Amino acid sequence: MSTEILINVAPFETRIARIENGMAEELYIERTRGKGLRGNVYWGKVQRVIPGIQAAFVDIGLDKSGFLYAGDVPGARKDNVSLESEADVDENKDASEEVNDEQYKQNIAPIGQLLKEGQEMLVQVSREPISSKGPRVTGLVSLAGRYLVFLPELDHVGIARRLEGDEERERLLAIAEQIKTEKGGLIIRTVAEGHSQEELQQDLNFLIRLWEDIAKRKNTSAPGSMVHTELNLYLKVMRDFVDDEVEKIHIDSKEAYNSMKKFAKRFMPEVSKRLYYYPGDRPIFDVYGVEEEVNKALKRQVPLKSGGSIVIDQAEALIAIDVNSGSFVGSRNLEETGFKTNLEAVHEIVHQLRLRNLGGIIVIDFIDMQDEENQNKVMEVLEEALKRDKTKTHVLPFTSLGLVQLTRKRTRDSLGRMLQMECTRCQSTGFVKSMQTICYQLFREIVAEARAYPSEKLMVIAHSSLIDLMLGEESEMVSQLEEFLGKEISFKQDEKLEPDHYEVVLL
Repeated sequence: MSTEILINVAPFETRIARIENGMAEELYIERTRGKGLRGNVYWGKVQRVIPGIQAAFVDIGLDKSGFLYAGDVPGARKDNVSLESEADVDENKDASEEVNDEQYKQNIAPIGQLLKEGQEMLVQVSREPISSKGPRVTGLVSLAGRYLVFLPELDHVGIARRLEGDEERERLLAIAEQIKTEKGGLIIRTVAEGHSQEELQQDLNFLIRLWEDIAKRKNTSAPGSMVHTELNLYLKVMRDFVDDEVEKIHIDSKEAYNSMKKFAKRFMPEVSKRLYYYPGDRPIFDVYGVEEEVNKALKRQVPLKSGGSIVIDQAEALIAIDVNSGSFVGSRNLEETGFKTNLEAVHEIVHQLRLRNLGGIIVIDFIDMQDEENQNKVMEVLEEALKRDKTKTHVLPFTSLGLVQLTRKRTRDSLGRMLQMECTRCQSTGFVKSMQTICYQLFREIVAEARAYPSEKLMVIAHSSLIDLMLGEESEMVSQLEEFLGKEISFKQDEKLEPDHYEVVLL
């Protein structure tokens, strides 16, 4: 499979697209005024401790306080026993998520014994603010390098789940045990495969120096101050997501290209030869068709090549996806039509989940299939397609109603929520009042105004589309209204008004 990464850098925004077989599969956006917080470290101050939910809110100098769960506080575990060193971990999670298994949660001390209001502490943002929620923070800081993740507050050695091969895993775990110090634990990242002890030691030395610098900076910082910021987006993506599959990385900024070259030379020399500066006049996202894909990803309905479609509706914590056969009639019977459309839809659904970064609970309403073998095949294809998704997902089988439920980890706002705003006319319902409904609403207001205030005439000021309706299809109703009120009604067009806005003036 051919995989490339495109990096579009502007003073106000950085956008990165992962291209697989010529199609944009993932998109990352960082705006200068709204730079992501995940990974940033703050010297915070506990605002409120809430024993009922085993959590606290920590002031880190932002508009919204950080939410801190008891299990994310250093020393939270009563028995103080570290996890098994052989534990598989997800290298893209923060340290607190890795250690919070069910057994761990049962041994957590009450939040009131761990924290007091007004207490100052070092915390790291583990999850970006989403919608109306503030950021989630953890006291278990983790610092990611090229080959390792350093865990200053934990005595723990783990290895990435995606790193395969028992012999290589054992070799790397042995190296980790040898280089590990009393200053903290380690997670071995996937990209460490095949690398030497010397390279891992250099990575660890850098991370330890970084941690010591953070520890010193907090001593001279006021509560609510940031003491460490994560790498900018293009360096972070190069560190975390450039693997052996990525053949080329195209950058349209000379400054960013030089910065990435310098970073690669120090931390990942094998990637340096895959970096290419793109000097073209035509925008790089246009060349690869990414802009078109982004525009499609903002629409509710996505067409399928067969003539069918999928419809995606996003609520606060639930994504509903409906599969429709549409004009597809290429099969002999309804069962076969539904099966073939569902198979095609599976690949588009996974593509849209990744591109739109949809997370939370996702419910897919596939076209009804009675044949259990067909259902099993659709599930098999879905699970296979999701293997390419680096974001953690969990899939449940078909329900008795023919629905498939899955969960996908929410790591940041979806593409739609990042690029769009709530519609001021429909309040995000997707619907507005029909012109006839507005017309009859106006008639009721005319009656109320005429009865409340004495006048001989009334004037309606409205958009031409509403006036055309009243003088056209509803002209007879206007005449009856004039007769009913004993008053003349005149009309004046104002194209500056929205079609559903109007004024009633007494003359």
